[in-house]
Amino acid sequence: MCVAAVLLVLALPATGSLAAQTVRGQLIDSISRAPLPGAFVTLVDEHGAERVRAMTNAAGEFILTAPAGPYKIRSKRIGFRPYLSPALTLRSGETISFIAAVDPIPLALSKVVVEGDRQCNVASGAGGGASVAAVWDEVREALAAVSWTSRDPGYWYAITRFTRETTPQGRARGPDSTWRDDGYRRIPIQSAPPEQLEREGFVVVDEAGWTYHGPDADALISDPFLRTHCFETKTGHRETEGLIGLAFTPARGRTLPDISGTLWIDRQSALLHHLDFTYTRLPQEVVAQRAGGRIEFLRVPSGAWIVRDWVIRMPLAAMKERLMAMGSHPEVVGFRETGGSALEIKTRTGTILYGAEPAAPAPAVAVAPPAQPPAPIPAVEPTSATDTTASSPAPPATGTTAPPIRKSHNANLIDRSEIESSTAIDAYALVQESRPTWLHTRGTISIRDPSAGVPQVYLNGTRLGDVNQLREIQLSEVRELRFFGAAEAQMRYGTGHAGGVIEVSTGAVAPTGPISSAPPAPSPPTSDSTPPRSSSRASLRNSNVLKAEEFEKSTAIDVYALVQEFRPTWLHSRGVTSIRDQSAGQLRVYLNGVSAGDVNQLREIRVSDVRELRFLGAAEAQARYGLGHGGGVIEVLTR
Repeated sequence: MCVAAVLLVLALPATGSLAAQTVRGQLIDSISRAPLPGAFVTLVDEHGAERVRAMTNAAGEFILTAPAGPYKIRSKRIGFRPYLSPALTLRSGETISFIAAVDPIPLALSKVVVEGDRQCNVASGAGGGASVAAVWDEVREALAAVSWTSRDPGYWYAITRFTRETTPQGRARGPDSTWRDDGYRRIPIQSAPPEQLEREGFVVVDEAGWTYHGPDADALISDPFLRTHCFETKTGHRETEGLIGLAFTPARGRTLPDISGTLWIDRQSALLHHLDFTYTRLPQEVVAQRAGGRIEFLRVPSGAWIVRDWVIRMPLAAMKERLMAMGSHPEVVGFRETGGSALEIKTRTGTILYGAEPAAPAPAVAVAPPAQPPAPIPAVEPTSATDTTASSPAPPATGTTAPPIRKSHNANLIDRSEIESSTAIDAYALVQESRPTWLHTRGTISIRDPSAGVPQVYLNGTRLGDVNQLREIQLSEVRELRFFGAAEAQMRYGTGHAGGVIEVSTGAVAPTGPISSAPPAPSPPTSDSTPPRSSSRASLRNSNVLKAEEFEKSTAIDVYALVQEFRPTWLHSRGVTSIRDQSAGQLRVYLNGVSAGDVNQLREIRVSDVRELRFLGAAEAQARYGLGHGGGVIEVLTR
């Protein structure tokens, strides 16, 4: 199969020596000349290994930055044939302009998919299974896009979440407990690392209870998952009419608790539709056919993929005596369900990408705490069903229209108004001042884990460590703090949190720009972590942003000198912040989203190449780039 394409490669003269080389390009429809958003574009080296990846924006644009060397550009858009460019060479300090016009001929899956085609070695591509390979290519790209979008801080999510308890047959035992969860980078389902799932299974039992892991996108496309599951194609019927399924089951000989299920895609467009899954081989021989869940996917007009709706069902069991005094056995007495739906998704400018129809308001009903099953086998809500960046926990069980609890009386919340009235400098001092009981340890409660009773700190969903990490978070960066007691912390984050959790949320505020129904005008990609200012004058006053119009008259030659002149406080070192990692307090530099090294790398970048500089404090840097960025980050965006 060939893909008609027009390729333009233009080497632009570099005005200075950059730390890495750049490919700027656009993917367009060869017939309509319309841009192709939501397509993955990757640089692959001469051995075919992927070196860097980007997703095209609403204008079909992308930027790839990599070391000098020979490459090819590979692209894939859901429902279209893959594209591979001719070989090109990135030379030191060079910027290449690339335009690819891809022929919009969709892949006709219905012509290649054979019912019952089976393959147990998808990772290596061996073992036949042409149908499986074709469907897997489409599923993998969609799931990779879901994973990519979930990490993008550029989308604002309004999500409604719920928990409920049901009878074994699925009838609700009472009204749902629901709450809103709004903010950037909301990840509805995040599982354990794939290597851990391969080693321990999807249901883990320890002294604290049962932990159910749900399948997130990263787990489903991981090599460990592909190694431990067999795949088979199937045709949809009834409610899945018009869909093609990629069913998976644990590989033969795998005895750990696992999952089986089916990923469904549209027969015509090859768009990912939903996933149905069930838990298999539950511990203690518990039999629960309804244990599992459903995840529904959606691609929004910008090309980004989201989890739109999800639910996970976890069985609650009790020990029952067998007849004739033959001992006891576990019996399912109900299910705990947790899930949610995306209500609205906006860009930072306020453009609505997705909006669900509002549900009719329910009458105010007081909800009693769920009835405790008799002598239950501990069942803990999965860490996978929680939002790793959630800043809004489940409120007390009330109807959706019940009067809200006044924040000023909430002993488990410190909101922005209370933060602004404090004279504390860091988050630890604030908690000591306002909620000192949050810092109390429960002592040693586990011989295997002496630290299990120590309160843990999560920053925008990322685990930082014990309460001493609060000293590293400046109060000016904090939006709110929340405390979860032992039970709720372990339901939310899994075992090992019996000392409670303090959640710290930084900087996320709702988009304030004008609301429109059409996608925004194309603009260069940006990694801004704050909503756009209302005017250029306002942006010039932003101490964490330095734009070209502010330094256009500067006589500085390199970026290090430029920062010294305009934002010298950015260069202040925080010193050693970790005994295990002596470099954790060093300032790091990222060039167009790629790590370039320490602050000395700024001396290698010429001012004439720079469009914008941004500074991220310790909290925001670690939320965006992970642990090890306690000294902050300077982001450099080139022209």
